[in-house]
Amino acid sequence: MSISGEAPAAPRLAEGIDAITRPLAAHFEALETFLEAQVEAFEPEVRPLVRYTFGHSGKKIRPILVFYAGQAGNSAPDEGLVRAAAIVELVHLATLVHDDILDGADTRHRVETAVARYGPHAAVLLGDALFAHALKLAADFPDVTVCRLVSRATRQVCSGEIAQTFARKRLDISMEDYFRFIDLKTAELFAVSARLGAMLGGWPPAFCDAAEVFARRLGAAYQIYDDLTDFAGREERAGKTLGTDLQSGKLTLPLLLHLDSLPAAEAERLRAEIAAGHATPESLDTEMRGAGVYGWVRDRFFAEVDAAETALLPYADLPPGAELPRLSGFIRQAIRRHVE
Repeated sequence: MSISGEAPAAPRLAEGIDAITRPLAAHFEALETFLEAQVEAFEPEVRPLVRYTFGHSGKKIRPILVFYAGQAGNSAPDEGLVRAAAIVELVHLATLVHDDILDGADTRHRVETAVARYGPHAAVLLGDALFAHALKLAADFPDVTVCRLVSRATRQVCSGEIAQTFARKRLDISMEDYFRFIDLKTAELFAVSARLGAMLGGWPPAFCDAAEVFARRLGAAYQIYDDLTDFAGREERAGKTLGTDLQSGKLTLPLLLHLDSLPAAEAERLRAEIAAGHATPESLDTEMRGAGVYGWVRDRFFAEVDAAETALLPYADLPPGAELPRLSGFIRQAIRRHVE
């Protein structure tokens, strides 16, 4: 392992998600087989709901973190890593099911959400069942460390959502509040995904710590990108219901930066419009683009990705230290669709 004090290397050319997952084709095939087998663990009445949820997942960034942190390249899938990838994907899917209930979202990944298809009562219990099954799979590891890490991450994700729910309609949210919310509800699961992969892959403890830092900062960046998409994106491209944060009264980074930049009277006017439900993503998109807010969001986004990549610099000669930045390159490219 080399230790270097060099400045971060120039980011590699961004790759699409297909290019990133191609070396992991066998891993993802094993993951899909494993998840399909898990459907049978649920009661007959629940299986169609679980199968529907499994069939409409997204980019699987958290499993990618598990696999690349654990074993890079074309090596044969490791059973423990496949199980860990399934666990973090189950936790993530459970949070999406619950998020869509809270936000009243009708579409995700270009199909009906579970709440739109099955109703809120069934959907909330489906999310609970997915959480429970993830913890059951974590408890099947011979070492309790996996279960402890996954349980803590699940608690933190739920705590972040609760904290942000209590903050709805509050117009005094600080930047510190915002970054705490996204660390809990998004970055925590990124972080535990990378730590599980590195730990189960048998890499040195110092690298496990670095992989966790990388993934945590990457998770924060990804949430910043997602919050920008709520204003700057288009539903036909995003494949999900947008504008839900504004409708539910959440102040996210674009709005916080915009409010901070306005004269006091203008900021009060906008806060009143948000509180009354009169502000729209379309009007704010135009307003924030004109004010240069998206450039400020981009700068905060890149600061998080830079910090993520810096954490891995001393481990560039380890296979996972070389491969994980492929994911940060992909996430770097994502924000450019809205800002550049």
